Amino acid sequence: MDSSRSTARRGRGLVSVVALVLILGVAAARAESPKQRTPTRVSSPARTTVRFLGADPIGPLAQVSRGRLASPPKGACRRWGTKGSRWRKLDILGRVVGIVRVKAREYYHYTRCYELRMTRHEHLPGPGLYVDARAPYVPPKAERWEPDAKALRALERIAAARQRGIANLVPSQRVPFAKRSFFFVWSKSGTRYAVVGGVSLLVLVADRAGWRVVFERKPPRMRSSDRGHALLSVTDMDADGRPEIVVRHRENGGEWYGDFTISLRPDGTWLHLEPGIFGSTA
Repeated sequence: MDSSRSTARRGRGLVSVVALVLILGVAAARAESPKQRTPTRVSSPARTTVRFLGADPIGPLAQVSRGRLASPPKGACRRWGTKGSRWRKLDILGRVVGIVRVKAREYYHYTRCYELRMTRHEHLPGPGLYVDARAPYVPPKAERWEPDAKALRALERIAAARQRGIANLVPSQRVPFAKRSFFFVWSKSGTRYAVVGGVSLLVLVADRAGWRVVFERKPPRMRSSDRGHALLSVTDMDADGRPEIVVRHRENGGEWYGDFTISLRPDGTWLHLEPGIFGSTA
């Protein structure tokens, strides 16, 4: 009987040793092999909606959905920009200068839209174009350039001829030509652009033959002011390698105002995109 108990104890001891060896072996194998993690699902840029906000008033400007650039959908000015949401602020060449947050939303009954207020807005450079911080965005390769004095004089003559006949409703707010014009090179194509604002909007390209007008927008009633059109930013919203130009617009003497976008299409024409919000002095 004693011998059988002793045999049983030895058997249980052997089982315990084997179990301990197995446990230690599993632990060692786990320590040697890398920890397996569930892969993180990354949204494809083509399937991600990228939203842009204009500067004045701060609200829906444009969106890119499935790679297609378009105006904001109806009602976007009541849905976009929740309090606390994060946005990248862009400069005049579409480069990111910092991150801001929506600190307040103010509802205006006249426009039936919320106008947004940002943190750190005034402390960062740039005119005030914003892109959703959660969405993919690549700044364009664009640089400033300056035409020579002869080319500048030729450009000013072309602009004066094109803008002649448009009534300036606020002559006291005259803006010098140098402050109404902006020049940039689109690095991918090497194209040199001039954007001229004022009572109308002109986009021109410089080549060996001189200046060529590629886009023009005149006010419907042929009346505006020198502050009627002003460049806000140059960027590439849909990452197609062609420029988008964002413009600040004041209607007539400034009763209505907002920002709009023009986008260069593959056929060389420009698409005009209306924003999802306008401001009013009414």
